[in-house]
Amino acid sequence: MSARRWIGRGPRLLLGVMAVWCASAGIALAQDQDAFFNDAVLQDVRIVMSSRDWQTLKARAAENTYYPADLTWNGVTVRNVGIRSRGGSTRNGIKPGLRVDVNRYLTDQEFLGLKAFSLDNMFSDSTLVREPATMKMFERMQLPAVREAHARLFVNNEYVGAYVILEAIDRTFIERHFGAEEAQVERGGYLFEYEWAAPYFLDYLGSGLEPYAALFKPQTRATDSIVNLYAPLEEMIRTINESADDDFAAAVGKHLDLNLFMKYLAVESFMDESDGIVGAEGMNNFDLYRFRNGLSQFLPKDKDGSLASLDDSITVRLDTNVLVRRAMKVPALREAYLSALRQCIALAGEPAPDDQRGWLEREVERQTTLVTPAIADDPVFPYSIDDFLGTADLLIVFAQRRGAFVDCQVAQMEQGLEEGADPAAACRGVIELASRRSP
Repeated sequence: MSARRWIGRGPRLLLGVMAVWCASAGIALAQDQDAFFNDAVLQDVRIVMSSRDWQTLKARAAENTYYPADLTWNGVTVRNVGIRSRGGSTRNGIKPGLRVDVNRYLTDQEFLGLKAFSLDNMFSDSTLVREPATMKMFERMQLPAVREAHARLFVNNEYVGAYVILEAIDRTFIERHFGAEEAQVERGGYLFEYEWAAPYFLDYLGSGLEPYAALFKPQTRATDSIVNLYAPLEEMIRTINESADDDFAAAVGKHLDLNLFMKYLAVESFMDESDGIVGAEGMNNFDLYRFRNGLSQFLPKDKDGSLASLDDSITVRLDTNVLVRRAMKVPALREAYLSALRQCIALAGEPAPDDQRGWLEREVERQTTLVTPAIADDPVFPYSIDDFLGTADLLIVFAQRRGAFVDCQVAQMEQGLEEGADPAAACRGVIELASRRSP
């Protein structure tokens, strides 16, 4: 690692180290969910389990087998929780991602009111900040988002690496965001996890319900009939595909809050999520919640593919997804998308009273500084420290210049573009201009 990089980060890195020391020394004594997901400090999570089980979990990381363990955080210990490997393409036995099921073995057991959470290895992100920063943007845009915090994980008193604690999207999450009635076991809403199997673009798959059941796995009301679970979903997707152009917004609006959806889409676009609603391999990385009144809402998850490229267009792949393509042809919904992008620009560039840098730049640097000590000591970190710092620098550049680039594109779209024209084409010079203004 270059001396320049260490020196440049010196004061902020010291603050991060002090925060870790304060937490480990017991100075922060709060013992609730807010403290557990407090991303201003580097959390310490400790797991004690059979050494043989830990080795087996790593050797069979592709399996979902649970193993009993004791969990300790900040002096709070919960015994006999379930631990298993988790993740998709990031699953591995070197640094396994983990799901913690608190009541796996003991019915109704909770940890700070939580039934479950995950410890994400962020194996595909050398900075561990892409997803937490993106979830912060969803939150700032007043969209439901999981709480996340960086952590050091210890297994049997051995430090096994830097992780990100992820709040589970479950009934506890639903109650926190949508109220207790929505989270009821028998009369609440329906939560689905989208399971990517092959590129899918929200095309209509026919009147049979089995194809939809293969894509959307129920997380609540799972014992309901297949008709109760999937008939409304089949109807929504059929309406998205088959409603008349002049009736699209009204017809689909009976199933989906389209203004909220356009805001969701704008956040992914601004943060350049390469594996989201209009991902390169089709839809991915979301849950779907259907309220008791029948309306559905998308919920973001697994955003470690965000901040992918500074100069990606805000129209990239919008024509690949049926819902997005048709929504963008409705003037009011197109304007809702552009308006939400303008909100993202304003929030990302918002200065602090004592720091004129934009919020996103400050946030990326804050998270990077905080997690640096954990990464430096990580015994199985899959990247070099120079990789970490180099990529972190690129994310800072993204944070500094993305707003100006997107602002230019929004202006291009508002002025009217020829069909098929890319608004980014006329705006890439803005990036160079922004670089001259950046400190």
